[in-house]
Amino acid sequence: MARDIYSAEATSSRGSVRVDGRGDLAYPVGEPSGNGTADALNPERLYAAALATCLHQSLTIAATSLDVEPAESVVTAEATLSHRDDGRYELHAAVGIYLPGASTDELYDAVTREALRLCPLVGTEVPVTFDHDRARALQHHRGPADPGQN
Repeated sequence: MARDIYSAEATSSRGSVRVDGRGDLAYPVGEPSGNGTADALNPERLYAAALATCLHQSLTIAATSLDVEPAESVVTAEATLSHRDDGRYELHAAVGIYLPGASTDELYDAVTREALRLCPLVGTEVPVTFDHDRARALQHHRGPADPGQN
């Protein structure tokens, strides 16, 4: 049985997203076409940030378990939204890992394989369930999730 370690909540409405209900973590959300403001977030940017961060934490765990120094490691993630010929959309990502503490290619491969295995955002799918109670509570939601609402 799994034990929950951490949970965060994000609310998206009217062009912004608020993380954990905090006004200081509210961000403007841009259009998927890329024509929005340069500083606006979009789901692809949020997913890339989440994936890079999650994979970096997994890399640290994997490296430590295999006696590799993870201190100077860097993980990049690029998330791309594509429009398919059948009208559906798909999201795919590419990651890069810099791990100078790995002294051989074999050790680098072992650490990165383990990090990819450990990271819950890497894989075929992340289970998503629909919470009817949460949906009913949102029926009473008023106003945008903008930084001015604390």
